[in-house]
Amino acid sequence: VSGQVTDSDSTQTVNVSMTSPIDDPKYLPVKGCTVRILDNKGNEFPMSDMGDGDYTTRIDPDFLIPGASFMVEVLCPSGDRIISDFDYLMKCPDVDSVYFIREDIEGNIPGEFTLGIQFYIDLNGTASDSRYYRWEAFETFEHHVEYPIEWYYDGSIRHVAPPDFSKMVCWTTNKIPDIFTLSTTNLTENKFKKLPLHYVNNRSSRLMYGYSLLIKQYALSEAAYNYWDELRMNISQQGGLYETQPLAIKGNLQNLTHPDNEVLGFFSVASMKEKRIFVSEVPDLPLDFYTYCSPSVLRFGLKEITPDEYPAYLLGDEGGWRPVLLNEECVNCMLLGGTNVKPDFWPH
Repeated sequence: VSGQVTDSDSTQTVNVSMTSPIDDPKYLPVKGCTVRILDNKGNEFPMSDMGDGDYTTRIDPDFLIPGASFMVEVLCPSGDRIISDFDYLMKCPDVDSVYFIREDIEGNIPGEFTLGIQFYIDLNGTASDSRYYRWEAFETFEHHVEYPIEWYYDGSIRHVAPPDFSKMVCWTTNKIPDIFTLSTTNLTENKFKKLPLHYVNNRSSRLMYGYSLLIKQYALSEAAYNYWDELRMNISQQGGLYETQPLAIKGNLQNLTHPDNEVLGFFSVASMKEKRIFVSEVPDLPLDFYTYCSPSVLRFGLKEITPDEYPAYLLGDEGGWRPVLLNEECVNCMLLGGTNVKPDFWPH
Protein backbone atom coordinates (compact mmCIF):
# COMPACT_ATOMS: atom_id res chain seq x y z
CA VAL A 1 0.00 0.00 0.00
CA SER A 2 1.48 3.34 -0.98
CA GLY A 3 0.12 6.85 -0.98
CA GLN A 4 0.94 10.40 -0.08
CA VAL A 5 -1.33 13.28 0.88
CA THR A 6 0.17 16.58 -0.26
CA ASP A 7 -0.94 20.19 -0.15
CA SER A 8 0.15 20.71 -3.77
CA ASP A 9 -2.96 19.09 -5.26
CA SER A 10 -6.43 18.54 -3.83
CA THR A 11 -6.62 15.13 -5.57
CA GLN A 12 -4.94 12.41 -3.48
CA THR A 13 -4.07 8.88 -4.63
CA VAL A 14 -3.47 5.60 -2.80
CA ASN A 15 -2.25 2.47 -4.60
CA VAL A 16 -2.95 -1.10 -3.47
CA SER A 17 -1.15 -4.09 -5.00
CA MET A 18 0.09 -7.56 -4.12
CA THR A 19 3.72 -8.59 -3.90
CA SER A 20 5.10 -10.91 -6.58
CA PRO A 21 7.81 -13.60 -6.51
CA ILE A 22 11.37 -12.28 -6.78
CA ASP A 23 12.04 -14.54 -9.77
CA ASP A 24 8.90 -13.32 -11.58
CA PRO A 25 8.42 -9.65 -10.69
CA LYS A 26 5.20 -8.10 -11.94
CA TYR A 27 2.63 -5.50 -10.95
CA LEU A 28 -0.41 -7.13 -9.34
CA PRO A 29 -3.05 -4.45 -8.62
CA VAL A 30 -5.83 -5.10 -6.11
CA LYS A 31 -9.19 -3.87 -7.35
CA GLY A 32 -12.49 -3.63 -5.51
CA CYS A 33 -11.10 -2.34 -2.19
CA THR A 34 -12.92 0.10 0.06
CA VAL A 35 -10.40 2.82 0.83
CA ARG A 36 -10.76 5.96 2.88
CA ILE A 37 -8.48 8.64 4.33
CA LEU A 38 -9.21 10.00 7.81
CA ASP A 39 -7.75 13.00 9.59
CA ASN A 40 -7.15 13.65 13.29
CA LYS A 41 -10.29 15.79 13.55
CA GLY A 42 -12.70 13.03 12.59
CA ASN A 43 -13.12 13.97 8.93
CA GLU A 44 -13.43 11.11 6.44
CA PHE A 45 -12.53 11.16 2.74
CA PRO A 46 -13.84 8.08 0.85
CA MET A 47 -11.78 7.10 -2.18
CA SER A 48 -12.99 5.99 -5.63
CA ASP A 49 -11.65 2.90 -7.38
CA MET A 50 -10.01 4.16 -10.57
CA GLY A 51 -8.86 0.72 -11.68
CA ASP A 52 -5.36 -0.71 -11.88
CA GLY A 53 -4.98 -0.53 -8.10
CA ASP A 54 -5.37 3.26 -7.84
CA TYR A 55 -7.87 4.93 -5.51
CA THR A 56 -8.44 8.69 -5.47
CA THR A 57 -10.27 11.32 -3.47
CA ARG A 58 -10.35 15.07 -3.20
CA ILE A 59 -9.33 16.84 0.01
CA ASP A 60 -10.11 20.53 0.21
CA PRO A 61 -7.00 22.70 0.79
CA ASP A 62 -8.62 24.04 3.98
CA PHE A 63 -7.91 20.64 5.58
CA LEU A 64 -4.27 20.58 4.38
CA ILE A 65 -2.62 22.85 6.92
CA PRO A 66 0.60 22.28 8.89
CA GLY A 67 -0.10 20.24 12.00
CA ALA A 68 -2.94 18.23 10.50
CA SER A 69 -2.47 14.47 10.42
CA PHE A 70 -3.97 11.76 8.23
CA MET A 71 -4.18 7.98 8.03
CA VAL A 72 -5.48 5.51 5.45
CA GLU A 73 -7.77 2.51 5.91
CA VAL A 74 -8.06 -0.24 3.28
CA LEU A 75 -10.69 -2.99 3.34
CA CYS A 76 -9.64 -5.61 0.78
CA PRO A 77 -12.04 -7.92 -1.12
CA SER A 78 -10.47 -10.78 0.88
CA GLY A 79 -11.80 -9.18 4.08
CA ASP A 80 -8.37 -8.01 5.29
CA ARG A 81 -8.47 -4.61 7.01
CA ILE A 82 -5.26 -2.59 6.66
CA ILE A 83 -4.59 0.70 8.42
CA SER A 84 -1.67 3.08 8.61
CA ASP A 85 -0.34 5.18 11.44
CA PHE A 86 -1.23 8.87 11.43
CA ASP A 87 1.35 10.98 9.61
CA TYR A 88 1.73 14.73 10.12
CA LEU A 89 1.78 17.58 7.64
CA MET A 90 4.92 19.64 8.22
CA LYS A 91 5.67 23.15 6.96
CA CYS A 92 7.81 23.32 3.83
CA PRO A 93 10.07 26.26 2.89
CA ASP A 94 10.30 27.52 -0.67
CA VAL A 95 12.92 25.86 -2.87
CA ASP A 96 15.96 28.08 -2.44
CA SER A 97 18.36 27.46 -5.34
CA VAL A 98 18.72 24.74 -7.97
CA TYR A 99 21.84 24.96 -10.14
CA PHE A 100 24.48 22.91 -11.93
CA ILE A 101 28.26 22.83 -11.98
CA ARG A 102 30.36 21.58 -14.87
CA GLU A 103 32.10 18.47 -13.51
CA ASP A 104 33.95 15.45 -14.87
CA ILE A 105 33.82 12.09 -13.09
CA GLU A 106 36.72 9.67 -13.15
CA GLY A 107 35.68 6.12 -13.96
CA ASN A 108 37.05 2.75 -12.91
CA ILE A 109 40.02 3.20 -15.24
CA PRO A 110 42.39 5.90 -13.89
CA GLY A 111 42.62 8.87 -16.21
CA GLU A 112 39.32 8.17 -18.02
CA PHE A 113 36.58 10.68 -17.27
CA THR A 114 32.89 11.07 -17.96
CA LEU A 115 32.05 14.65 -18.97
CA GLY A 116 28.85 16.35 -17.86
CA ILE A 117 27.08 18.57 -15.36
CA GLN A 118 26.16 17.90 -11.73
CA PHE A 119 22.96 19.42 -10.35
CA TYR A 120 22.78 20.72 -6.78
CA ILE A 121 20.13 22.22 -4.51
CA ASP A 122 20.37 24.58 -1.53
CA LEU A 123 17.96 24.45 1.42
CA ASN A 124 17.05 27.57 3.36
CA GLY A 125 14.49 26.63 6.01
CA THR A 126 13.37 28.44 9.14
CA ALA A 127 12.95 27.24 12.71
CA SER A 128 9.22 26.64 12.10
CA ASP A 129 9.83 24.48 9.00
CA SER A 130 10.32 20.73 8.96
CA ARG A 131 13.80 19.34 9.60
CA TYR A 132 13.22 16.35 7.28
CA TYR A 133 13.16 16.54 3.48
CA ARG A 134 12.85 14.52 0.31
CA TRP A 135 13.24 15.71 -3.27
CA GLU A 136 11.92 14.38 -6.56
CA ALA A 137 13.50 15.43 -9.85
CA PHE A 138 11.87 15.40 -13.29
CA GLU A 139 13.87 16.13 -16.43
CA THR A 140 12.46 17.40 -19.72
CA PHE A 141 14.63 17.77 -22.80
CA GLU A 142 14.16 18.69 -26.43
CA HIS A 143 15.51 16.37 -29.11
CA HIS A 144 15.53 16.52 -32.91
CA VAL A 145 15.75 14.24 -35.91
CA GLU A 146 17.72 15.24 -38.97
CA TYR A 147 15.17 15.23 -41.78
CA PRO A 148 11.52 16.10 -42.44
CA ILE A 149 9.26 13.63 -44.25
CA GLU A 150 9.47 14.70 -47.88
CA TRP A 151 9.95 11.63 -50.08
CA TYR A 152 8.88 8.05 -49.47
CA TYR A 153 8.24 4.85 -51.40
CA ASP A 154 5.29 2.50 -50.91
CA GLY A 155 5.39 0.80 -54.30
CA SER A 156 5.28 4.23 -55.93
CA ILE A 157 7.36 7.33 -55.31
CA ARG A 158 5.46 9.83 -53.14
CA HIS A 159 6.34 13.48 -52.64
CA VAL A 160 5.14 15.38 -49.56
CA ALA A 161 4.93 19.07 -50.41
CA PRO A 162 5.45 21.08 -48.36
CA PRO A 163 7.66 18.73 -46.32
CA ASP A 164 6.19 17.36 -43.06
CA PHE A 165 8.23 18.90 -40.23
CA SER A 166 5.79 17.79 -37.50
CA LYS A 167 7.94 14.92 -36.25
CA MET A 168 11.31 16.65 -36.32
CA VAL A 169 11.21 18.10 -32.79
CA CYS A 170 10.12 16.23 -29.64
CA TRP A 171 10.18 16.68 -25.89
CA THR A 172 10.72 13.83 -23.43
CA THR A 173 10.01 13.95 -19.69
CA ASN A 174 11.48 11.41 -17.27
CA LYS A 175 11.32 11.05 -13.54
CA ILE A 176 14.83 10.70 -12.14
CA PRO A 177 14.78 7.32 -10.32
CA ASP A 178 17.18 8.36 -7.54
CA ILE A 179 15.95 9.17 -4.03
CA PHE A 180 17.24 12.39 -2.49
CA THR A 181 16.82 12.94 1.28
CA LEU A 182 18.20 15.24 3.95
CA SER A 183 17.77 15.77 7.70
CA THR A 184 18.95 18.99 9.33
CA THR A 185 18.24 17.83 12.89
CA ASN A 186 21.97 17.75 13.73
CA LEU A 187 22.67 21.16 12.19
CA THR A 188 22.53 24.43 14.11
CA GLU A 189 20.33 25.97 11.40
CA ASN A 190 17.69 24.53 9.10
CA LYS A 191 19.92 25.20 6.10
CA PHE A 192 22.15 23.23 3.76
CA LYS A 193 24.33 24.14 0.78
CA LYS A 194 25.17 22.10 -2.30
CA LEU A 195 23.19 18.91 -1.81
CA PRO A 196 23.98 16.79 -4.91
CA LEU A 197 21.11 15.75 -7.13
CA HIS A 198 21.59 13.85 -10.40
CA TYR A 199 24.33 13.97 -13.02
CA VAL A 200 23.81 14.47 -16.77
CA ASN A 201 26.64 13.31 -19.02
CA ASN A 202 27.50 14.41 -22.55
CA ARG A 203 26.75 11.06 -24.20
CA SER A 204 23.18 11.84 -25.25
CA SER A 205 21.28 14.69 -26.93
CA ARG A 206 19.70 15.75 -23.63
CA LEU A 207 21.85 18.89 -23.40
CA MET A 208 21.89 19.67 -27.14
CA TYR A 209 18.73 21.70 -27.72
CA GLY A 210 17.43 22.54 -24.26
CA TYR A 211 17.09 20.86 -20.89
CA SER A 212 14.76 21.55 -17.97
CA LEU A 213 14.80 20.21 -14.42
CA LEU A 214 11.73 20.35 -12.16
CA ILE A 215 12.43 19.86 -8.46
CA LYS A 216 9.68 18.94 -6.00
CA GLN A 217 10.69 19.52 -2.39
CA TYR A 218 8.71 17.62 0.28
CA ALA A 219 8.71 18.43 3.99
CA LEU A 220 8.35 15.13 5.86
CA SER A 221 7.66 13.84 9.33
CA GLU A 222 10.50 12.00 11.06
CA ALA A 223 8.85 8.61 10.41
CA ALA A 224 8.41 9.31 6.69
CA TYR A 225 11.98 10.56 6.42
CA ASN A 226 13.35 7.40 8.03
CA TYR A 227 11.39 5.26 5.57
CA TRP A 228 12.60 7.14 2.48
CA ASP A 229 16.17 7.41 3.73
CA GLU A 230 16.36 3.64 4.26
CA LEU A 231 15.01 3.15 0.74
CA ARG A 232 17.71 5.51 -0.53
CA MET A 233 20.45 3.57 1.27
CA ASN A 234 19.20 0.25 -0.09
CA ILE A 235 19.09 1.57 -3.66
CA SER A 236 22.53 3.17 -3.42
CA GLN A 237 24.28 -0.02 -2.31
CA GLN A 238 26.78 -1.02 -4.99
CA GLY A 239 26.99 -4.68 -4.05
CA GLY A 240 30.71 -4.73 -3.29
CA LEU A 241 32.41 -7.36 -1.14
CA TYR A 242 32.31 -5.23 2.00
CA GLU A 243 28.94 -3.56 1.51
CA THR A 244 26.37 -3.81 4.29
CA GLN A 245 23.33 -6.03 3.86
CA PRO A 246 20.13 -4.35 2.61
CA LEU A 247 17.99 -2.87 5.34
CA ALA A 248 14.69 -4.54 6.26
CA ILE A 249 12.50 -1.48 5.72
CA LYS A 250 9.52 -1.18 8.03
CA GLY A 251 6.56 0.87 6.83
CA ASN A 252 3.71 2.33 8.87
CA LEU A 253 0.95 -0.08 7.79
CA GLN A 254 -0.49 -3.14 9.53
CA ASN A 255 -3.02 -5.85 8.77
CA LEU A 256 -5.55 -5.88 11.62
CA THR A 257 -7.31 -9.01 10.31
CA HIS A 258 -4.14 -11.11 9.97
CA PRO A 259 -1.45 -9.38 12.07
CA ASP A 260 1.20 -11.89 11.00
CA ASN A 261 0.86 -10.83 7.36
CA GLU A 262 3.36 -8.05 6.73
CA VAL A 263 2.13 -5.01 4.79
CA LEU A 264 4.78 -3.31 2.66
CA GLY A 265 4.76 0.37 1.83
CA PHE A 266 4.20 3.68 3.55
CA PHE A 267 1.37 6.20 3.78
CA SER A 268 2.74 9.70 4.25
CA VAL A 269 1.66 13.31 4.43
CA ALA A 270 3.86 16.07 3.04
CA SER A 271 3.75 19.71 2.09
CA MET A 272 5.50 20.48 -1.19
CA LYS A 273 7.16 23.37 -3.00
CA GLU A 274 8.67 23.20 -6.46
CA LYS A 275 11.02 25.04 -8.78
CA ARG A 276 11.97 24.60 -12.43
CA ILE A 277 15.22 25.64 -14.09
CA PHE A 278 16.33 25.60 -17.72
CA VAL A 279 19.70 24.80 -19.25
CA SER A 280 20.27 26.03 -22.80
CA GLU A 281 24.02 25.86 -23.36
CA VAL A 282 26.83 24.50 -21.18
CA PRO A 283 30.19 26.20 -21.76
CA ASP A 284 33.17 23.91 -22.29
CA LEU A 285 31.09 20.75 -22.68
CA PRO A 286 31.52 19.00 -26.02
CA LEU A 287 28.63 16.64 -26.77
CA ASP A 288 29.34 13.15 -28.10
CA PHE A 289 26.27 11.07 -28.87
CA TYR A 290 24.78 8.71 -31.46
CA THR A 291 21.72 10.00 -33.33
CA TYR A 292 20.33 6.58 -34.43
CA CYS A 293 19.93 8.01 -37.95
CA SER A 294 21.77 5.78 -40.44
CA PRO A 295 21.10 6.66 -44.09
CA SER A 296 22.04 3.86 -46.48
CA VAL A 297 22.70 4.08 -50.21
CA LEU A 298 20.40 1.92 -52.36
CA ARG A 299 23.08 0.41 -54.59
CA PHE A 300 20.54 -1.45 -56.69
CA GLY A 301 17.76 1.11 -56.55
CA LEU A 302 14.23 0.83 -55.22
CA LYS A 303 14.06 -2.92 -55.79
CA GLU A 304 16.04 -3.32 -52.57
CA ILE A 305 12.97 -2.11 -50.65
CA THR A 306 10.52 -4.85 -49.68
CA PRO A 307 6.79 -4.26 -48.98
CA ASP A 308 7.27 -4.89 -45.26
CA GLU A 309 9.43 -1.73 -45.17
CA TYR A 310 6.67 0.53 -46.57
CA PRO A 311 6.56 3.45 -46.23
CA ALA A 312 10.31 3.67 -46.94
CA TYR A 313 11.62 7.20 -46.49
CA LEU A 314 14.03 8.61 -49.04
CA LEU A 315 16.55 11.42 -48.94
CA GLY A 316 15.67 14.37 -51.13
CA ASP A 317 14.58 17.98 -51.43
CA GLU A 318 12.35 20.10 -53.61
CA GLY A 319 14.58 19.21 -56.55
CA GLY A 320 13.90 15.49 -56.31
CA TRP A 321 14.73 12.30 -54.44
CA ARG A 322 17.97 10.36 -54.24
CA PRO A 323 18.54 6.61 -53.86
CA VAL A 324 19.33 6.91 -50.16
CA LEU A 325 17.13 5.10 -47.65
CA LEU A 326 16.40 6.91 -44.36
CA ASN A 327 15.59 4.70 -41.41
CA GLU A 328 12.56 5.92 -39.45
CA GLU A 329 14.76 7.32 -36.65
CA CYS A 330 15.90 9.91 -39.23
CA VAL A 331 12.40 11.38 -39.67
CA ASN A 332 10.33 10.54 -36.56
CA CYS A 333 11.55 11.91 -33.24
CA MET A 334 8.80 10.09 -31.32
CA LEU A 335 10.58 6.79 -31.91
CA LEU A 336 13.23 8.08 -29.49
CA GLY A 337 10.61 8.83 -26.84
CA GLY A 338 8.38 11.67 -25.81
CA THR A 339 5.90 13.73 -27.77
CA ASN A 340 6.00 16.29 -30.58
CA VAL A 341 3.67 18.59 -28.61
CA LYS A 342 5.67 21.37 -26.96
CA PRO A 343 5.08 21.55 -23.16
CA ASP A 344 3.31 24.66 -21.94
CA PHE A 345 6.27 25.59 -19.75
CA TRP A 346 8.85 25.30 -22.55
CA PRO A 347 10.43 28.64 -23.61
CA HIS A 348 10.21 29.83 -27.20
